[in-house]
Amino acid sequence: MHWWPRLSASHRRRLSLATSLAGLGFLVAALRSEGLRESALTSLVLVGPATLTARASAAASLYYYVLTGVCLLLGFAGLILSDWLARWLRPRPLLSSVAVAWLVTAVRFLLEKSAAPSPLVGAVGVTWLAPVAGAYLATSLSSERGGPTGLLPTLLRYAFLVRGFVAAVGIAATRLGAGTHYDVSSLTEVAVAFAAGTWVFAPGSWQQIFWLTLLPQLVIWPAFTLVVGMAAGALALATRGGAAASGSSEAPADAAPGD
Repeated sequence: MHWWPRLSASHRRRLSLATSLAGLGFLVAALRSEGLRESALTSLVLVGPATLTARASAAASLYYYVLTGVCLLLGFAGLILSDWLARWLRPRPLLSSVAVAWLVTAVRFLLEKSAAPSPLVGAVGVTWLAPVAGAYLATSLSSERGGPTGLLPTLLRYAFLVRGFVAAVGIAATRLGAGTHYDVSSLTEVAVAFAAGTWVFAPGSWQQIFWLTLLPQLVIWPAFTLVVGMAAGALALATRGGAAASGSSEAPADAAPGD
């Protein structure tokens, strides 16, 4: 939103200022926090039930510092680079959508390592971005490429660029034992959906990474992103088309001369 081309420059600057002020608020909260926090991290693997992957423990103020850094960085960059980035990103909707998802992934990793509350960690994820990206990409495509048909290849690239990055984070986290939900090394016995029994893996093995990270991130979640994104894109185009038709039907009445 800090560089969204459809927002006016004044609205973008207000948003950047508000984000910077929020960062200062998180800083105050961090300075007032004491003690330790512990947070349980869960993950969905092979479309099965949510599974506990790790428990993070950190100073109670740490996740506030993470939020402080993110907000101040976004707010400062928005105030300094907003207009230039808005002009540069206007013809590049795929790049801007992927960049947002990558940033969200990085922020979630930091929040998990800082033992942030589970509701906050769950809200910062790329899964819920799929319909948002579908609607944004659909309305951003040129009219020549046309609606859902033009959206399909762009959304497919978005799905693999985003989930490929998540898979890379998952591989690194598992091999290094990072202790986040991206780290599946602790999942040595996994109940598989639609199948009896459990699968057993050696911690940090490539077999474990293939089944619990690569397969979900490069097959299952891209398919989910494609289906949900296409539906959201079609709905966005239909809504915009209906609004345009409504506006055009009112135009002759407004332009008609009086008696």
